[in-house]
Formats: sequence, C-alpha cells, structure tokens
Amino acid sequence: MAGLFARPAEAGGVQRDAQRQAVFLEFKAVCVPLLDAARQPTVAATTRTIVELLNKLTRLIEEAPDDLFTPALANYAFFPLASLLQPAVGGADRGDLVLEATASTLAALVPKWRNAGMEQRVRQELWIMVALKLGGPLDPKGPKQAGKVDKGKGKAIERTEEASLALVRVLLALMRPAGRETASVGQDEEDSLGENIDWDKVDPANPSPFARPPLVDEDRPPPVPILFHTLTTLLTLAAEPTSLLQLQLSSLEALDVLFAFYLSRHDLSTTSAPAAGPSPLLATALPGSASTLSRIAVSKPSSSQRADQDHRRRQAIPVVVAALECLARLIIQTVGDGLTSDLRSEDGSQGQAPLASLEELVTGQHVNGSSAEGMDEESGEAGPSTSTEPPPAPPAGPTIPTASWLRFTVSSLSTLFSALSPLASHDSPTVRIALVDFLSSIISRCGQSLDEAVEGPLEGLLLLASDEWDDVRGPARRVLLAASTQPTGDTIESRHPLALAARIVRRRLTGLPRSLRQRDEQAVRHGAGIVRSALEILPTLQAGDTGAGVFEGIDRWSWMLLDAIELERVPAAGRAVEGGMALAWITGADATETSQTAATFPPIRLRGISESKTVEALDSLWQALGRMAASSERLGDAAEQFLGAALGPRRGDPSAVTSLWVLDGVLRGAQVDQISKTNKKVLRQTVRAVLSLLEELEDVDVDAPTDEATTRDDVNVEHLEVAETDGATPQLIVHTAGVIGTTSLDDYKPVASVSSLREARASQRLLLEALALRLLATGASLLGSSFQPLLMQALYHVLAYLSPTTHPFLRAYAQATLQAISDATAYALPQNLVLANVDYVVNSVSQHLSVSRLEPSAPLVLVEMIRLVGKPIVPMVQDLVDDVFEALDDFHGYDEITVGLWAVLDALLKVMEEDLPPPRSHRAKDAAQADADSDWRAFEKWYVTRQDQAKGDEDDLEEINPQRPFKSGFKSNKEREDGPAEFPSDTVTPPTKPQVVTAQILSKAMYFLSHQSPFLRARVLSLVASAVPLLARPALEATTTAGTRASDLLPVIHRAWPFILNRLADPELFVVVEAAALVESLASHVGEFMARRILDDVWPRFRILLTKQELEDRKSAIANSTRYSSSHRLYRSILRTLLQVARDVPLKEDVLWEQAVLARRFLSVKVDPKLQVCASELYKALGLINPDAIWLVLAGTVGLEASLPVHLHILDLDFGSNVDLLLEQL
Repeated sequence: MAGLFARPAEAGGVQRDAQRQAVFLEFKAVCVPLLDAARQPTVAATTRTIVELLNKLTRLIEEAPDDLFTPALANYAFFPLASLLQPAVGGADRGDLVLEATASTLAALVPKWRNAGMEQRVRQELWIMVALKLGGPLDPKGPKQAGKVDKGKGKAIERTEEASLALVRVLLALMRPAGRETASVGQDEEDSLGENIDWDKVDPANPSPFARPPLVDEDRPPPVPILFHTLTTLLTLAAEPTSLLQLQLSSLEALDVLFAFYLSRHDLSTTSAPAAGPSPLLATALPGSASTLSRIAVSKPSSSQRADQDHRRRQAIPVVVAALECLARLIIQTVGDGLTSDLRSEDGSQGQAPLASLEELVTGQHVNGSSAEGMDEESGEAGPSTSTEPPPAPPAGPTIPTASWLRFTVSSLSTLFSALSPLASHDSPTVRIALVDFLSSIISRCGQSLDEAVEGPLEGLLLLASDEWDDVRGPARRVLLAASTQPTGDTIESRHPLALAARIVRRRLTGLPRSLRQRDEQAVRHGAGIVRSALEILPTLQAGDTGAGVFEGIDRWSWMLLDAIELERVPAAGRAVEGGMALAWITGADATETSQTAATFPPIRLRGISESKTVEALDSLWQALGRMAASSERLGDAAEQFLGAALGPRRGDPSAVTSLWVLDGVLRGAQVDQISKTNKKVLRQTVRAVLSLLEELEDVDVDAPTDEATTRDDVNVEHLEVAETDGATPQLIVHTAGVIGTTSLDDYKPVASVSSLREARASQRLLLEALALRLLATGASLLGSSFQPLLMQALYHVLAYLSPTTHPFLRAYAQATLQAISDATAYALPQNLVLANVDYVVNSVSQHLSVSRLEPSAPLVLVEMIRLVGKPIVPMVQDLVDDVFEALDDFHGYDEITVGLWAVLDALLKVMEEDLPPPRSHRAKDAAQADADSDWRAFEKWYVTRQDQAKGDEDDLEEINPQRPFKSGFKSNKEREDGPAEFPSDTVTPPTKPQVVTAQILSKAMYFLSHQSPFLRARVLSLVASAVPLLARPALEATTTAGTRASDLLPVIHRAWPFILNRLADPELFVVVEAAALVESLASHVGEFMARRILDDVWPRFRILLTKQELEDRKSAIANSTRYSSSHRLYRSILRTLLQVARDVPLKEDVLWEQAVLARRFLSVKVDPKLQVCASELYKALGLINPDAIWLVLAGTVGLEASLPVHLHILDLDFGSNVDLLLEQL
C-alpha cells in the first residue's frame, strides 16, 4: 500500500508550493492592510483606501490560476471581506461605495472558491447573508422592499443601484450550480496520476477522503424561507425601472436560475408530493412570480407603486424580453405536459362520475358529482352536505399540486395570457419577436396541460401573424401552421387548434361590435387582426366546413357589426355647391383639370375612430372574408347579405352605407388570378344591383320629408321636438323647499333641429352614391373585359357625378372610378374610354331626356364628356348638336334643362375654338393716319399748284399696245367647249363642319338673348362671343383668308343687334359684362365691318356705363380690389373695344375728346395693372388720330403748365409715370 500512495516527484511538488507561496504573498500584501483599514473609523481617507485595496484584491483573484487557488487561500481572502460586511466601529455605516466594492470582490471570489472547494455551510451562510443584506431582514408581516436599508424608527434610505447590482452578482455566483460532469471529468482526465491531491491531508490508514471539490448534488440551498425571501427580493429589484439596466437583467437571470435549479426540486419540500409531478415550491411561487413578471413585461406598476410617478415609465426592451423568457421557463417547469400527465389522468378519471338526474339533484343525493358524499350514515337517507363549522384553513407550507390545483392554475394562466396581449402592439419588434417565442413555447410544451386555455396563446399568435414586420409575422405563421397540421391523436376534436381557431373567429366577430361602440380602437385592431390571420393562415378555415360556418352565421353577426360602424358624415353635405349650374360651363381654368384624374379613392373615415390604422385593420378583415368566400364559393351569400342592407327598407340607416363599404372590401379580397364562373355571375349581379341603386338615388329628393325609413334610430320621432327660437313657449319655474330635486336625464326629450336632420339625410345619400361608385370600380377590376356589357349604363353615372355641380367629395370618387374602369377595360387613359363610347353616352343621355323620364342633370353628362375628350370629339359634333337642338325644342320651358343644354353647346364651341390660329396682331396704318406735319406739307403743295392748267386727257393715258395677239385663256379645245376649269377670283371655300355647327348654334341662340333667366341671357351672350372667332377667323389648316365665314356671322349679328344693345342696359351687371365682352369680340375679329356701328350705337351706352359704374365703385370697397370682379371685367371689355374702334375708324373730334377725358382715371396707379395697360394702349391709338387733343387732355390732367384749362386737372389721383410716358411718346 505504501507504494500505491507514494508522494509525487519532489521537483513538481516544490515548484507548485513555490507558486502557491508566491500567490499567497501577493494576497497577503493586500489583505493585511485591508483588514487593518477595516478596523479604522469610517472617514473619507479610510474609505478611499479600502476601495483601492478591494480593487487590487479583485484583480488578484481574477488573475490567480485555478490550480493554485486553494480553499485555504479563499478563506484567507474572505477574512477581510467578512470584516467589511460587518458594521464599523461604533455601529456606523461604511457607505454604499465600500459595500459595492466589497460585493464586487466577493462576486469574483465565489466562483474561484467554489471550484476550489467551498463548504456547504459557508455557501449557505453566504447566501443568507447576501439575501438579507439585499432584501432586508425576514419579516413575518411581509417582505421589505429590496434596495432599502432600515435605519430604525420607521426610517429607510435608498441603497445605490450599483451596490444592489454587486450584491445580485454575488447571489448569482452562489446560485449557479457547478457542473457534475466538469468536476468529475476534470479529475479523471486532467489528474489521472493524483498530482492535485493534497497528500498532507491523506491519512494512510484511511486513504478514501481526499480533498476534492464536492459534487453538484451535495450543494444544498439555504432554508426554504431564505429561498422565498430571495425570490421576493429579486422580483422587487426586477420590477423596479432603473437607469442601471444591468440590475434588472441580473435579477431576472438570478430568477431564472432560482426557478430552474432550486424551486423545481422536490427534495426541498416538507410535504409529500409525487416526484414526477410539479414541484410544490414552484407551485407555491407560481402565482406571485407570474403576476410580477407579467407586470414587468407590460410595464405595469404594482398596486403599491401606482402612486409613485417614477414607476410609470416603461420598462426597457431587454428587460421585457428577459422577463418573457423567465416567465416561459416558470410556466413550462410548473405546468409542462410531461409534469402534469398524472394530474390530467387523475382529473379525467374523476370527471367520469355518473351524471345525476333532476330528481336526484332535488333530493340532494348528488353533491359535487358524488352520491357517497353527504350520505347520513345512521339513517341511510340523503342529507344536506352543508355544515355549520367554518371551512378549514389551508395548511401551512408549500402548495401540493393536485388536479383541482391544475384547473385553477390553468384558469389563472388564461387571465395572464390576456394581460400580456398589449405586448402584441408594442413599439419594438424585438419585444414582439420575444412574445412570439414565449407563446410558441407555451403551446408546444404546455398545450395539453392548458387544454382549452391554450386558446389564449393561440389567439396571441394569430394577432402577431398579422404584424407588419416579417421577423414577427414569419415565425408566428410557421407556429400556427405547425399547430394546425398536427395529428389529432388522443386530443378531443373540440380542443384541436383548428377547432379553437374557429371558436376564436366566431368570438372575435361577435365581440367587434362591442369594442366599436366602446371606442376601444386597440381592441378593434386586435380583433380584426386575429380574425384576418385565422382566415388567411389556417387552411381548414379557408375552404373547409369551418370556413363555411362563418358565412352560415353571417346573418347573426353581420347586423350587429353593421349597426356598430358608422361612416363619418360628409362636411357641408346639405349645402348646395356654390355656383350651381354656372359650374357646368367650361372656363379657362377647367382645361387643366381634365387631365388630372384622381388615381385613388379618398380615405374612409369612421365616426368615433380617430386612427387610420383601425380603419385599415377593418378593411383588411373584409378582404380576408372575401378571400375565404371566393375560395369556399360563398361569395354570393356575402353579397346578398350586405346588399340587402342598402337595397332594403333600411336604406336611410347608417348601416346601409357601412354595408356597401364592407361589401367593397369583400369583393376586393375576392380578387384572384382566376375567378370562377360562379363568382363572376355573382359579380355581374352585384354590379347590376349597384346600378339600379344609383338609378333609384337619382330619383330621391334630398329635401323630401323624413319618413320612417330615413329616421335615425337614436331619435324617437314620436317624441321629437324641433327647437324654436321665438320663445313662444313659457318656461315654468317651480319653487320648492328643502332639498332641490334634480330632474333625471330620462325626463328630457331629445331636441333636434330640422337642418341637422336634413344634413344627415344629405350625407347619407352622398355616402351611398360614393360607395356605389367604388363598388362599380371594384366590379370592373374583377370582371375585366366581362364588364363591357355594363359599361354603357355605368359610364353615364360616372360622368354625371364628374360634373362640377356635384359635391367635391362625390366628384373625387367619380374621378377614381373612371380611372379604375379605364384600367380594367384596357384603355390607356379615361379620355380614350369615353371617346370610344361616345355613342353609348349620347344614347344614355337621350334616354334620360325623354318625356317619360326627364333628368335635369343629363346634359351635364355631355358637358363632362366634352370636357374629358377635348378636340377629338369635333368630327362627331353634328350628331350631338342635332340631339341638343331637339331637346331645346322640347324642353325650352325648363330653365335648368335649358341651361344645361346651352352648356353643352358652349363646351362644343370652346373645344372647336382650340383649332383656330392665334389672332394676328393689329398694326396701325400710318398711311391712313398721317401725322400733322405731312398733312401740312401736302396742303402747301396743293396751295401752290392749285391754279395750274390740267393736262389733257390724251396726256393722261399711256400708249400701251400689246405688240402681239392676245393669248387665249383656254389650254385646249375641250376647255373651250366646257369653259375654264376654275376661276380663282370667284371661288368660295365651302364651310367646315365646325363652321356649319357654329352658324346653326348662332341662329338658335338669337331667341334666347331675351330669355327671362338673367343667367341664361349672360351665358348665351358668352356663347355668341365664343362663336365669333370660329366664323371670323380661318381654320388652322387654311392658307388664305377665304376660309372665313363672316358672311354667315354678320347677318346673324345684324338681326341680334337690337337685343345686344338692350343687354347693355340690363339691370344685372354680369349680363352687361357679357354683352360688353361680345362687343369686344366683334370689334376684335370683324372690326372693319362693325367699328362704325359700334361707334354710333354702343359708344353712347359705354359712356353712360362708365359714369354710372364709377359712382357704384365708390360705394364698394372691393370693386377694384380683384381682377375677377364684374366691374373690372366691364372696364376691360370697354377699353379693348374702344381701342379696336380707334384703330379701325377715324373718330370725330367730340367723340375722341370724350373718350380721352373719361379714360383718364384708368391711368391711376391704384387701378389694376392690366387696366392701366389697356388705358395706355387706348391713348396711344387716340394719339395717332389727334395728338394735340390727347396732349392737351393728359397735360391738363397732371397740371403740366399753368396756362392749361383748370377743369382738366385731377388732384386726388396719383398717375405715377403713366402720363409722363404717354406725353413723351406723343
């Protein structure tokens, strides 16, 4: 035996001893002064010395080799640390700085010590000391708050977060188990020769007890009270939001170790519990720990912390992730499927007791499912099971897991899963990813234990499967697909994940109305996301019986859902569009609007819903329903259900509008690559129903009295009172003594104004029409080329709502609808779509302008058609004009229809006018308007030669003889017989089609210049002014002036001239403005024919208008403030007309003087710049006729010389440099 236990070689032992001695001396150089400093009084210098020495000791411990670190050295290093952990001399506190440094050194020492071989007693005492130091002393009334030091007399001070972190790290070092495999394998392999054995401690008589580290199973934790005290302390530290993030993370890490290696052990419990089941300690710790960890995850303070403002800040993202991981480990190690198999089998055997009949229940034979309990042993008759004694108190000690405990725990966990649902909408995707991992772990490892409570995690995964981040959505979808495809096995069919998902869908659909009425937008988004994910991911829900079941019960949940959703009312829906039918006339500003068609529909807004994400979530839900309906061939059921609300008697309810919105989402969701014949048939029927709805809405008068079908549900018509403002009804005042009674709200009757009800009805109609247009666009997108048979009727309605007279909200929907239809029917632009179907549009308008069906808005469809198509419609204007003339003959007595028809003709003229070349600039004829010097020289020459004898007649004629025979004008004998082929001088160019149409329109317009409607008179005058350049100017492709049709224009103007002159004296100023614009157009284009007539007939009226309007402008502050005012337009037309007349006709002296005097005020700098330019051009033209007179007027106006007439001087106007520039140019 001596040879077997012989000592190792002397050289190796001496070298190791020397190394150990060197390490010991290094430790001694630090520990001795550290121990001496620990015994000194607590002062700043001592504290600084202690901290420096502790930092040196920490470095020594970390740098010391593991094979040289012995338990004796660990005890030697711990001795000064133990002194520092004790109170200082006199009981003074050493401070958190010393405590932090001491704990940091101890945290570095413990792992080395445990590897070298720490005694269990020392480890337990250290654990107890650190736990009490961190969480305070044990208190039977309740645990102290961690991180606070009790100073007596109810006082407590906060410990620094750094000190608490150092203590938690010590606790972690003590709690982490040393691996059995590491210790044993290391000794067997690395020390196979026994070199690491301390042979001095080996007794030769008993060589078995060697000084080697203990195994893991020999590491005993502290007593159970200390374990739970540690648990409470760590939970408190983890739940406290701090700026030192590592404190919370270390606390959660320590909790994880505590759950995994200590509370899950059965041998620590004093109760008798099966070793295969859940640990009693863990079952006891589960409720409070799970509650605290869930509060950490959702950043919700505890009841004792809610009053503190500091606890209201959110937890950091790493803390939330760590809390979820710790909570998952806690639940899995408590109610995992492998741990609860016996409890579940026991619960199933107890649930198979025979069922009791009603008679047995009445006689009390069965109480709690068992007839043996409650039997009277003496009489043998059934007796009551109640007792007068109070129920026994629960036994002290850990909770014993039983079947009833499992049921209660599962019920509590279902509440816990609901409390974690806000994390699904957390701002950070990292937290949502952690939630996916948590829920997937619970489902995969605790699914059988949770039984039907797994519905909560499953519902959470469905919500996360609709997340916008792929890193969140992808894992959630994979887990759901794996759960849905798992075999049924022994699982009850109703508890399979697919059955639970179907139950979730039905419950969420029925719960959406309540969330909507409560304005809980987050709940609405969650519910919609859950249902959408279930319908998209789970294959059985898409096409199986379960999916069909959702639509089988559509009549049960759809009405509640539609009643709970109400679209936001359209602003100013009951107010007529400003301008009325005047907007139907194309102006210059409309030319750019035609090419800017909206590509998308305006966003949907719901009443009581402020966030657009909620509306988007609901819209996504409708699309998911549509995809499921299309795959299960149940699209017809959905269309029939939702169309019934809009087409039925409840059309006036908000639910009718909501139903169209839902149906549109369902149809958009049904858009797949290949639509089945059944679904195509449903789509065609839906489009026809929507078109019939639009036809009916056109016949409904918004101002009609409210009937039962259009009354709001929240106002009782029988008890409705309209608010009166005349105060006719006296208010009764009753004086009572004593307590004043307050009238209940039920005693008050609802008061509603007639205007608000009218506004509601108008908004309801606008929303119905808008969503009907949106349904047309969706139907066209789905049907594609199959939409062509419905295009004629649909295009009429779309163009009707595109009119400027329509409400802007509805017009935006019409623009988007037209764009969608053109895309669906393979047209590049909406203009191409309308141009290709012009005949259909005209035919539809003719049908709506018949005697049996007369719609005033029908001509507006033609106006909008012309507005969209533009110049390409010119070749087909003849047929369109004939139809308009026929309608004018039939319905000229209806002002609204007449205005619309003339708007069509005006639109045609505006479009045809685009082909005309620009007007030629007018150049003054210097020969006809010579200056005064040339006239004087000519007079002198004549005066000198006036007496000369005139030459003879023979001298006046030149001797011109042809010298050869005249050449014949015929090129051949055939031409001699038939005559010349052409005579250019007598050739008349035939009129173009636009010119023929324009002449017809002018002939028709003469009868409407004296119409009773001032608006129509003004618009016809404007139309004639637009027709003048079409006949006076040649077409764009004409090369000579022979293409003009002045011969067609002037006779019509001659016949209409008296009416035009009468319109210059019209009582309505806007009519006068249009008449002046017509005279300006005549002067500009046919001035050589009309100038003298204008000068004789129009100038006297212009003179009166200028004088009268000047007086009116003085009464108005905004007359000259804008160039769009009627006064500004009138002045501009008069000045331009006078300019054209002055260029074409020599003016008399008195007329020239009057014009020069009356036009002076337009040279003022306060006048609009455009009017100043017009006035300057007029004075230049007048100056060419008589510069002396114009110089006298302008010079007298500004008082250039004292000798000038005083009555010409104007003192109250500032002319700036306008007059000076004109005087220089004269």
